[in-house]
Amino acid sequence: MRAMGFGALGFVVLAVAAGGVACSSGGTGTGNGGEGSSSGSGGSSGGYGGPTCNPCADGGGSSLQSSGHDVNPYGAPYPTPSSGYGHVPRTGNTPGSILQNFKFYGFVNGAVPSPDKMSIVSFADYYDPCAKTVKMIHLTAAAVWCGPCNQETDAIVAAKSDLASKGIVVLQILFDGAAMGTPVYQATLESWIRLHSSNFTELLDSELVDPNLGGFFATAYIPWNGDVDPRTMELLTSTEGFSGDIDTDLAPGLADVAKAPAYTVSYKCP
Repeated sequence: MRAMGFGALGFVVLAVAAGGVACSSGGTGTGNGGEGSSSGSGGSSGGYGGPTCNPCADGGGSSLQSSGHDVNPYGAPYPTPSSGYGHVPRTGNTPGSILQNFKFYGFVNGAVPSPDKMSIVSFADYYDPCAKTVKMIHLTAAAVWCGPCNQETDAIVAAKSDLASKGIVVLQILFDGAAMGTPVYQATLESWIRLHSSNFTELLDSELVDPNLGGFFATAYIPWNGDVDPRTMELLTSTEGFSGDIDTDLAPGLADVAKAPAYTVSYKCP
């Protein structure tokens, strides 16, 4: 069974279902997230020197300056499919959508530098058509109020060394605050990182400020998890909830990336 919630009353019910645990708020995500939409997808910064750092004050995402990368660490341009971008996962032998090069503010590997300046993290930073370092990208969307999101975050922290040894990059996107429908700011993310001693990349994507991933999942059922093939940036899986075991949740995506890419890799690897 899946829990039902009453968003208007701010009432949250957590349920353990056969497929795992999910939070329910009784609402759906707002904003974009589909083809051609991004709140932080400005122009390329040119070249590559790691995620770009800018000063960022606490405030809405609309006030932040866009930058970031459109090429990967070894100069491969991010894919631009003729059919456009989307947010549909792979189904059987039908390939999933190629994800847009979304860009977020956040902290790489959970490290909060001094002064506290967030980095601009692009999906292009993890695009790896030659499969040099990244085997799979695992996306997980969380809210501070969501119990299973907190549980999954702690499990990822504990498994970080094992995941890194397998070439799995985890990007967590925090999109909602301590109460449903509250925006997230830099201070929210820093508090979340401290709470969980996070050791993987944490990003901001407020559902109230034109979210990048708003069209990928329903706020009623989180955490949302998606696995991405870094060779093509195809969305392989899209699931809701946390089973209680990270290896179990990652198994379908890892099975897909063990196969040949569903799309032609246009970049000529040396």
